[in-house]
Amino acid sequence: MALTNMDITKHDQRLPNSQATRPSKSSHHLKLVQYRPPGGEPHACAAIWRNGEYVRLASPLLRSRNGLRDPKAYVRLFPDSLASLDTFEETMSWLDAACYAATDPHEVEAACQEHPEWQLSCIRYDGGDAALLGLGELIRAAERGALPPKPLVRDCLLELVKQILKHDPTLVDAKIDATLDQEDDVATLEIGLDRVVRVTLLPDVGPNDVDRQAMLAHHQMMLGRNGWEQCLLVIPGLEIHEPMFMTPRVVVAAMDSAQIWSSLVRMAQR
Repeated sequence: MALTNMDITKHDQRLPNSQATRPSKSSHHLKLVQYRPPGGEPHACAAIWRNGEYVRLASPLLRSRNGLRDPKAYVRLFPDSLASLDTFEETMSWLDAACYAATDPHEVEAACQEHPEWQLSCIRYDGGDAALLGLGELIRAAERGALPPKPLVRDCLLELVKQILKHDPTLVDAKIDATLDQEDDVATLEIGLDRVVRVTLLPDVGPNDVDRQAMLAHHQMMLGRNGWEQCLLVIPGLEIHEPMFMTPRVVVAAMDSAQIWSSLVRMAQR
């Protein structure tokens, strides 16, 4: 059972998660943990199993980078529930604590039953159709290369931008206007008195068309009447390791939280 793509919380010897050791031969009694978002359908969000005297927790939905949550894995499982991402994060924190306090997955299952407000339930992985389906959904959610449909990618990008504005002191006072009625534009940021950054999503642009798209965006920014107007072009399929500053007004980044973050900070300071 390939759980290697998931972020794993391990509780060996009650040490911090990063100091956990490899699974031993006692890894067994695998259970899938289902989560039901508000108004949505339940899906497996994590796997837990016993390893010696401890319970391990694995979930691709716990993934974060530089303190920012990656919403893409979450919306693959719960495409209509991105608004409940904060609630889900609190739920997973409770689940992590329940696993830490337990010595057997049955204790975690009992805790979920005693606290229905967290909307969690456990099912034993027995190789049946339901268990295989749940595990398959969980593994597919961990696929880093797969993107949700364009409307959901827009929502994910907007969520990342909002998180960045909350985390970075350079951008914390920026005003954001979500432009959901536009096909490509996702948000407009007002930074300071005369600086505007337009965040644009181009999911269908290939690497050979990046230069042309950047020049088109540059000409549009030159025609802007909102002071110093800039554009961040986010191209999900672009394989780059850092943002590309194409012109003084246009930056190109992949669908990567670190690249988007550094781009916005640089654009706010230029």
